Amino acid sequence: MQLQTQLKQYKPLNQQQMNEFIELLIAEDISNEVKADLLASFSEKEITQAELTYISKSLIHSMYQQQPYYPNGMCVCGTGGDKSNSFNISTTVSFVIASADIPVIKHGNKSVTSSSGSTDLLDAMNINTSSVEATPNQLKQIGLAFLSATETYPIMKRIQPIRKMMSNPTIFNITGPIINPFKLDYQVMGVYETSKLEKIAQTLKDLGRRKAIVVYGANGMDEATLSGDNIIYEVNENETIKNYTVNPKDVGLAYAPNEALVGGSPLENLEITKNILTGVDRGPKRDVVVLNAAIALYVAEKVNTIEQGVIEAQRLIDEGKAIAQYNKMGGITYDYIG
Repeated sequence: MQLQTQLKQYKPLNQQQMNEFIELLIAEDISNEVKADLLASFSEKEITQAELTYISKSLIHSMYQQQPYYPNGMCVCGTGGDKSNSFNISTTVSFVIASADIPVIKHGNKSVTSSSGSTDLLDAMNINTSSVEATPNQLKQIGLAFLSATETYPIMKRIQPIRKMMSNPTIFNITGPIINPFKLDYQVMGVYETSKLEKIAQTLKDLGRRKAIVVYGANGMDEATLSGDNIIYEVNENETIKNYTVNPKDVGLAYAPNEALVGGSPLENLEITKNILTGVDRGPKRDVVVLNAAIALYVAEKVNTIEQGVIEAQRLIDEGKAIAQYNKMGGITYDYIG
């Protein structure tokens, strides 16, 4: 197979070859073992920035010749693969920022590398995912829609068994958060390794984001954390990409180790999310949600600084707006207690 030979020689692929690579991964007449070897070869070589844009466009256009668009749409999600076993931070953040009248189009998946992916948590919450067709109406009515990657991109369902055969994260950990079916204006994307930050930021720019942040969480998480300096790459339309660090202490939050953010099963993570949104938990788990919500509020141009975003995220939780947003989603409802 010529393509595999090229991959094993660590040669970059062009757009046409990338299309061929995707077609081979979903071909019904090729065994999963061969596909896994092909995917491993691709994942072992250092991906170029151009290749990341190519594969993202290949995956998007395999399903959507022209992506649907909802004004000011935003997604917050991480790549997974950091092996931290943290609770579902970005899903919890979605309720907070949607309560600030940001149309959130949260694209997620079942767990591949942790005990609870975003759609696993939604199942525990009795919250349904939305179809692409139903999403604009849901956003108008509720302001938040959860989309399952295996429903919006059937290709991901076909690739998932191959990913599960592999012990290490693959390129799909990176592309999954990038290929929201909607053409987004805003995005926050967490990444578990620093070498991909600039490439992902440029790819988000290539895909037309108005503003975005790619963040490497302190000490190796795919969310901003409380344990030190979080590395930020910020994308702004018509500007060069800039990078800097954000330490929680600099924005009014206390230090906490990453171990304080560990979650568990979907039901355990539901309890964590509920306790944060109802005001019961005021510890590090709440603070990490506040920090990531603050970054999202800044990206969505609701506040001028991340520090202002921290104050606003705390207000959205403390005034019961975040749990009210949760209650709109049709699952079990809860009262604000704190």
